[in-house]
Amino acid sequence: MTEFTPPLAETSKWPLPKAGRRVVIPQTLVDELAGHPLCRDCQPHGVGYYPAAAGHHMGRVAPADDLFIYCLAGSGVAEVEGVRRPVRAGEVLLLREGRRHRYRANPGDPWTIYWVHLGGAGVAAYFDEIQSDERAFTVSVGVHSRLTEELELLLATATRFQRQHQLYAANLLKSVLSYMALMRRQRQSRNAALDVARVQAWLQTRLHEKIDLGELVAATSALSRYHFIREYKRHTGQTPMQAFQHLKISRACYLLDITELSVADVAADLGYEDPYHFSRQFKKVMGVAPRDYRRERSAHLRD
Repeated sequence: MTEFTPPLAETSKWPLPKAGRRVVIPQTLVDELAGHPLCRDCQPHGVGYYPAAAGHHMGRVAPADDLFIYCLAGSGVAEVEGVRRPVRAGEVLLLREGRRHRYRANPGDPWTIYWVHLGGAGVAAYFDEIQSDERAFTVSVGVHSRLTEELELLLATATRFQRQHQLYAANLLKSVLSYMALMRRQRQSRNAALDVARVQAWLQTRLHEKIDLGELVAATSALSRYHFIREYKRHTGQTPMQAFQHLKISRACYLLDITELSVADVAADLGYEDPYHFSRQFKKVMGVAPRDYRRERSAHLRD
């Protein structure tokens, strides 16, 4: 009888809401790629996104892999080997293999987080680059659209349990960690009337939903709706809702490229109840319908 090997990614049992996502990569696939030169130094074992995670908590005595938690909103608290620290929006919590830890969302202000279980010979070096002091296991890197976008791509890619997708996921993970290290070094106070990076990051985490402008304004600034739109357009050249539409279509292109999902399924994944409305919006941005886009891309790859 073959002995069962438990997965390295020991995730919490927090019940996923509709908008939450969690994927644990099969241990056989992790083991198969552990020696591959493109991912042996840094490889994802599991990835997730927990929005407004009320009741989320976890503790591990001797974790078998490394873990980071990137807090986008809300707050939580973490303890590593007896040292306790708050975790706030814009901070990353770095939890190293073998070190006893526990953490939980703030009951009154539950965090929204991305998390990644990971392993490999190079993870400690990546964590060292992010941390200025290894004892300071919470690091302020800021809320950035680049990070949320790449974590979204990592989550979508890791869900595909094929070798090529996992190699790509490993290198997306390295990009995320490298960018966190860069942002830690460049972190400085923001004095702008509108933090566009914060707005973009918030939009990136809502690509699966329908939102209204009032919700966006309230979540990301203290400005009035009029001044919010004016400042956003001054910085980006488009309105917030136009930007959200373009982010959704960009995400749709990615899904059409790397998956076999139907157009209707892609539309549903992006919060469109009517696939025909989605197709019209896609064509308005891309100049072609989703099916034509996929067919042209496939033909281009064959050439």
